[in-house]
Amino acid sequence: MLLKKMSGEPFVSEYLQEIPEKVAIAPPVKDLAKATVALLNTGGIVPAGNPDKIESSSATKYGAYSAAGCERLEAGKIISIHGGYDTSFANADPNRIVPVDVMRGLEKEGVIGKMHETFYTTVGTGASLLNGEAFGRGIAGALKEAGVDAAIMVST
Repeated sequence: MLLKKMSGEPFVSEYLQEIPEKVAIAPPVKDLAKATVALLNTGGIVPAGNPDKIESSSATKYGAYSAAGCERLEAGKIISIHGGYDTSFANADPNRIVPVDVMRGLEKEGVIGKMHETFYTTVGTGASLLNGEAFGRGIAGALKEAGVDAAIMVST
């Protein structure tokens, strides 16, 4: 393949790359002060013990966890299981990845209507395109069913 490429001949890659489907961009939220906003992340933020056993790399699943009644996520009760970054800062304050504390402040200030009480988590490192698409469909379906108007995806 390299020799053909170097000599200007046509060649076919030995590695076929998956091409993701195009997804239409959602229209902007008209009034954030009335909107329900969800938090999503690929930072592996889960309850201690990782109840859904999300893999630290090449995740095959995502988790949905309650933040109901929380003003902020508590270190030690919520941890990062991600295998692709130094999780010490996330473990010291999981709100760095899932900013429940900031969202509660925005609720009180009237900037947003409310924070959706469930946050969604997976690990992006090594996840396949097919799994990522399935996660997206599942999470988007749940958010739509819950009447969520917008989502903030925190990536690491």
